[in-house]
Amino acid sequence: MSSENEAVDSGMEVVIECNEALDVSLVSDFKVLLQQASGQNSPIVLDASLLERIDGAGLQLVTAFFQEATESGLGVSWRNPTEALIYAADLTGLKDVLQL
Repeated sequence: MSSENEAVDSGMEVVIECNEALDVSLVSDFKVLLQQASGQNSPIVLDASLLERIDGAGLQLVTAFFQEATESGLGVSWRNPTEALIYAADLTGLKDVLQL
């Protein structure tokens, strides 16, 4: 079980690999990754294939990021969103904002 999120620049897009959890204890580190990725002016892909748990703080962070990216014309998408992510977004009414 990894506690590290990772950003990979594939040349055409920046892929951010989410770890198993995105909760209040991890949002600060994840925010740094999102900020670094958005500074590269390439489309960003959030790979959520390992994400098993996301709390309100995690949802708030990705929601704000999606809104800011949309306003600035930066492309953001999900790769392999898990049922846990989709359920949490649906439960909180954020499914459309998060493009899930």
